Amino acid sequence: MNINPQDEEVLLYLDVKAQKEFLPTVLKVVKDVSLILGFDKKTTRGLVLATEEACSNVIEHAYGPDEEGRYQVEIKRKPGKMVVKVKDQGIPFNLGLLNQDEMQQIGFRLMKAYSDDVKSKYRGKNGKEVKIIKYVPVESVDKTGLNDTREEVAPSSEEVTLRIMKPSDAVDLARCIYRVYGYTYPHEAVYYPELFASLVESGLVTSCIALNQAGEVVGHLGVFIDEAEDRVGESALAVVDPRYRGRGLFPRMKKMMMAEVKARGFKGLYSRAVTVHEASQRANVKMGAAETGFILAHSPPTAIFKKMTTKKDHLRRTVALFYIGVGLDEIQEVYLPLQHAEILKKIYKHAGLNRVYKKVVKERVYTDSLIHIHVIPETSSAFLRVERYGESFLKELALKVQDLCQHKIELIVLDLPLTDPVTGWMCAEIEKMGFFFSGLMPEYLKGDALRLEYLNNVPFYPDTVDVYSDFGKELFCYVVGEWQTHQKFL
Repeated sequence: MNINPQDEEVLLYLDVKAQKEFLPTVLKVVKDVSLILGFDKKTTRGLVLATEEACSNVIEHAYGPDEEGRYQVEIKRKPGKMVVKVKDQGIPFNLGLLNQDEMQQIGFRLMKAYSDDVKSKYRGKNGKEVKIIKYVPVESVDKTGLNDTREEVAPSSEEVTLRIMKPSDAVDLARCIYRVYGYTYPHEAVYYPELFASLVESGLVTSCIALNQAGEVVGHLGVFIDEAEDRVGESALAVVDPRYRGRGLFPRMKKMMMAEVKARGFKGLYSRAVTVHEASQRANVKMGAAETGFILAHSPPTAIFKKMTTKKDHLRRTVALFYIGVGLDEIQEVYLPLQHAEILKKIYKHAGLNRVYKKVVKERVYTDSLIHIHVIPETSSAFLRVERYGESFLKELALKVQDLCQHKIELIVLDLPLTDPVTGWMCAEIEKMGFFFSGLMPEYLKGDALRLEYLNNVPFYPDTVDVYSDFGKELFCYVVGEWQTHQKFL
């Protein structure tokens, strides 16, 4: 079978009666498609087990004993990925199991063991869907001769040019990543040139690369989006070859990317700057980006910069959140939680964003909640985004937090829509669970979002964080104060 890895299509779609008798047929289909796409037997076996866990959860928990339920299995090939989606219209959470061990059946054990990524959408009584994602096997960095460890400083007279990245540059980018991080960079896609090339080809990644006179990639800055229609991207994977540091390559690449995404109709760019030193924060500020928050203990100390170690390498690392607009600022009406209204208004002013502040009233919620969940096992993190508040929202959120904590997820980030009146009063109820203020996400998906954070028994030491600007220091102190107030383990 001739499969083009750049294409995207649904390969198979099954509508299945929610009974165990039909599960072996579903699993055989997943197995056969996995082998056709080039996965080895061990990986295929893992995908089958992960799918079995997701389907079994539907069969056992989504429907009552008197219901005749069904579920759907969709197998899709996306750029560089195979996706198995399991969807049902049953009850997504059995709230009676809130304090029972049966919630182990949700499947985080298999998510970690057998998939590269898992995404979930919980839609209250409208059902749920779980996506099991596995990268299509391609030649990894180990097989492309990326063991170039030269660290000499290049001549200052050597010219370095910039251009937009092409899919064919993926191998050279992997070489650059290796020279900066070795094999410790947390996002594996960069070590699989064909996979990263497919992301560029699909438009989910737009990148700028810096080239030396020999044609090597010595710098990179990418803009990442989740869906093709997104108009706010994350500026990430900013790297400069150690031989070419100190030449101002980052601001040059940032300017190019801002012009590029503006021409494509983007509204703005996010970025995350490390706080083990001030350099990346300073570069963002000089480019005109504004601090909008801090994620305390954001990532584990696994990504090690070559020749750049610190005394803080054993701790999870805090990041500063930045935003810079590249398009016309559209005025929004927002509902600010009273306890955070003052700091949020300061962030809006600092970022140069105009907003209409609406009075907070206790509006009615919807019948059903809609919560998007993205778990990243390799960083022990989970990102939750609320699109709609339902009548059982707080119980559903508490259940999900409990399950994540039981499965040793250390960081939970929760984004709430500030354009929804319910956020204005619901925030205080959510913070009773141990969530605390983390920042503001302007223009995040369908509007501005309030970002909250939850740390699962993770040590954090404010004095290990270096903050560059005066406003950044004020904002960091506010976040730390909220953490101290709401931390679960004193």
